[in-house]
Amino acid sequence: MQILNPDLSVSQGPDRMLSKRHLSIVRLVLPKGFTIKRHRSLMTVTVVAIKGAIVFHTDDEATTLVPGQAVVMAPGEFHWLEAPAEAGEVMVVHGVLAE
Repeated sequence: MQILNPDLSVSQGPDRMLSKRHLSIVRLVLPKGFTIKRHRSLMTVTVVAIKGAIVFHTDDEATTLVPGQAVVMAPGEFHWLEAPAEAGEVMVVHGVLAE
């Protein structure tokens, strides 16, 4: 077992908690008004809201994630995030899923 602890000094952007070839876990801190630009991953991406209200965009839709909600995307799907009304945090897991 491995315990991962956040770097609480990170006040904006990524806190890379685990980085391996087929798995990464990142705590992403978004101050109010901050936007993560449009991008995609070659792995499956799971984003779990843990603080605040984060607007999560794909090319087809936008949804506001609140703590406890999650979104899962297929590899290659473009997406971006923003915190327009309040600061927020999400946990982002990039991984290769077993078939």
